[in-house]
Amino acid sequence: MPEHCQILISAPSREEANNISDALVREKLVAGALLYVGPARYWWEGEIVEREYWNIQAFSLMKNKAKIISVIEGISSDECPVIAFYKIDGKQNFLKWIEESVE
Repeated sequence: MPEHCQILISAPSREEANNISDALVREKLVAGALLYVGPARYWWEGEIVEREYWNIQAFSLMKNKAKIISVIEGISSDECPVIAFYKIDGKQNFLKWIEESVE
């Protein structure tokens, strides 16, 4: 049985979040993506930075991890974008949709 995953990805702008999610879906690396925006606070280069950030929540299979990272790094303008993978389990029809939607 394949390992299903949820991916959390950060983007500094709506345009970049759209470009990343479109590329991942188009290349069939993720089944789908949810985009949302909100305030962010993080430690960077010796200080706390506060700004608005876009987040992408996507669904795929762990076998696509390296390709997903490569696509994101090719688009992202961030020096250190959030790219985090979480193994998931869920309702069978949801997991089947992921399997059928990605290559």
